[in-house]
Amino acid sequence: MAKEYEKNMEHMQFSVALTKLWSLISRTNKYIDETEPWALAKDESRKKELASVMTHLAESLRTIAILLQPFLTRAPGEIFMQLGLQAENLKKWDSIYTFGAIPDGTKVVKKGTPIFPRLEAKEEVAYIQDQMKATATVKEPEAEAEAIETPQIGIEDFDKIDLRVAEVKEVEKVKKADKLLCFQLDLGEGKLRQVLSGIAEFYEPEELIGKKVIVVANLKPVKLRGLLSEGMILSGEKDGELRVIEANSALPNGAKVK
Repeated sequence: MAKEYEKNMEHMQFSVALTKLWSLISRTNKYIDETEPWALAKDESRKKELASVMTHLAESLRTIAILLQPFLTRAPGEIFMQLGLQAENLKKWDSIYTFGAIPDGTKVVKKGTPIFPRLEAKEEVAYIQDQMKATATVKEPEAEAEAIETPQIGIEDFDKIDLRVAEVKEVEKVKKADKLLCFQLDLGEGKLRQVLSGIAEFYEPEELIGKKVIVVANLKPVKLRGLLSEGMILSGEKDGELRVIEANSALPNGAKVK
């Protein structure tokens, strides 16, 4: 599962990667139902079996927390805390391939606050129905306009995107990731900014050094393959050919694109 998840992330297929992750979560839930650790805890003669079950569950939860890190900022940390994990090496990407990495004697919290509280179905249905009533519109008798394939946005939506000119200072391939390049960009901030981009099959790193590119500078940072990416480099693609969108070399680093 982890290999498939990695492949999906490298190809920027985030929804597919999440589907793979959710299959692991579902299997872990099923494992709990199958092993019934609450029943094992009541039988003194089955302590070793209980210890094995709890080890498998803890390792599964640790792996889930690591794989969640590119998508959720708070929940993975809460999972690590409730598992009693402090060492940073137990939270890193490569550690998911080492089963039994959690040290003996690690103490989990006795009773933690639910990280993902159970939703009350009746309350949720009522809320959804209220929202549907509030947003319902009366259909006009005229024929409906032809559907637009690409959703339109207002100028206020576009204004939220901070596009900046950046100069490529360093580029290198990401280890064990065929599609990813790791960029060090100068946005005129006084320090370089790291951005990952899935364009390795279209460029050699040395081709890109010195180019002026356009970056979405206020994109929420994410971790890809354990590396922090703080932005997105704009590119264009058609018929399988992809090229980075370049800015005029006369524009200073950090110039705002309008």
